[in-house]
Amino acid sequence: MSLFSGCTTGTTPTATESSTEAAAPVATEAPAQPAATEVAATEAVATEVVTEAPVEEPTELHIAMSVVPTNLDVVMNTADDAAQIASGPIFEQLVAMDNTYKPVPELCTKWDMSEDATTYTYYLREGVKFHNGEEMKAVDVVASMNRWIEGADNAKSLVGDARFYEVDEYTVEIKMAVGSPYLNLMIGGLGQHAGIMPKSVIDDVDPESKLVKEYIGTGPYVLESWVEDQYIKLVTYGDYQPYGTEGDYSGWAGYKRAEIDTIYFHFVSDPNTVLAGMQTGEYDATDGITYDNYDMFANDDNFYIISAESEQPAMIFNKKEGWGANAKFRQAVATLLNIDDIMLAAYGQPEFFNLYASYMFKSQTDWYTDRGSEYYNLHDTEKAKQLFEEAGFTPNDTFTILVASDAEDFYAMAVVIKSQMEAAGYKCELLVYDWSTFVTVRNTEPDKYNAFITSFSEKVLPNMNLFLSPTWAGWCTDERIVADLAKIGTSLDVPTAQQTWYDLQEYMLAESVPVVKFGNTLAFGVVNKKVQGMEYFNWMTFVDAEIVE
Repeated sequence: MSLFSGCTTGTTPTATESSTEAAAPVATEAPAQPAATEVAATEAVATEVVTEAPVEEPTELHIAMSVVPTNLDVVMNTADDAAQIASGPIFEQLVAMDNTYKPVPELCTKWDMSEDATTYTYYLREGVKFHNGEEMKAVDVVASMNRWIEGADNAKSLVGDARFYEVDEYTVEIKMAVGSPYLNLMIGGLGQHAGIMPKSVIDDVDPESKLVKEYIGTGPYVLESWVEDQYIKLVTYGDYQPYGTEGDYSGWAGYKRAEIDTIYFHFVSDPNTVLAGMQTGEYDATDGITYDNYDMFANDDNFYIISAESEQPAMIFNKKEGWGANAKFRQAVATLLNIDDIMLAAYGQPEFFNLYASYMFKSQTDWYTDRGSEYYNLHDTEKAKQLFEEAGFTPNDTFTILVASDAEDFYAMAVVIKSQMEAAGYKCELLVYDWSTFVTVRNTEPDKYNAFITSFSEKVLPNMNLFLSPTWAGWCTDERIVADLAKIGTSLDVPTAQQTWYDLQEYMLAESVPVVKFGNTLAFGVVNKKVQGMEYFNWMTFVDAEIVE
């Protein structure tokens, strides 16, 4: 797959008009019975019996989620649980991403990129309605995209001081001082989703939280109700206009059938309750089944499994101060650890994870590389001891790892790392907090720890990986890393940018070691066989699903 595929000029999608005007689900009537054939006047006339066609019952999909989203403002909220509910179903974007990570026009019909990649022009679809009945126009797109840039550091870093502006009612443009061929990849694939909303909603954001007060988009589903700690209910939007070709839906992009009238997201924190609910049919789909119960559903013909590589768990060194700021110490830890044992402790079976060194997922064919793999998963104790000595780290010193107690997989990893350090003759301490406190300490008290454990979802560009940010916890300020990532972001020659990344990954694995990547987890969802068309692309998607009884 070419990185530039579709990046210069997008294709023109075909909008299909909907005659349904109500936002709530509307039962579809079957065609009326044919008129009775007239009989000759001389024949006896039988009593005519007209049978009304049955009315289709509204369909419902019940999804069990283990996490309650804090909000559905996907421009500001980077969590996948919010995106699963709202990014695509409620909010749409100028550009969406298909499952090959190709940018696809969504709320535009096409885009043009100048030869020097400084100017992008987007031609909007006409007649697209927001959930409040207003037509989407350039003024809304400009307000939405500029809010996205202001709230997303990666986007702001790419475009600099440039902002979107209105060319006419159905055309918007942005002109950057420094060109980049990657703007559409960032719009389509950044964790802070560039959802398009009415300007009136953006103008009315909460002044303290900076969050919108209403969730109004252009997507096929409308937020009807949110019952705190119980469920979120979405219903189909009658004035939704699909784009693309019917039957062509991929990743987050394409023709969204939205055939299921009502979607419930039930918040269920107890895995046993989720398990029971799936078995009884209370829930139709979930990604809340534990690894221990995977086989139960995989071997049951009443269900099917959807899965994909999901996260890349890692230990991020605190490079601001302490032992984590010592490159030799970081090399020593990476050399010592047995990654197989760490991943097995967290996920139970080799079927639930993959082991490879690349910081980019294998599905990212333009950026995936095995460069530096010889420095991955060495578990070489003698070599590690030599590096610890060079770092000045002795058996009397202590390696402190910050970890969240309620992230069971991360905690299991930390326990194994502690055991491996102690087996090699070194002290290791676990600083354990609940998730909320963990985040606070991680971000504001770097003097308390040397490293912490978390995981990262797939990114479309290397410089979007949060663990390589100089300002995020971990503080990756290595001059070469900062410079090479900036070079990648502005290079107009893609092969050159790719080679820069391949060389940089080898340097990071061999010398800088900003993190120790453990592996790639396989996330999975369990779906009742009556629900067809659900897929897993970063999370479970349902806009192309249908109920087949």
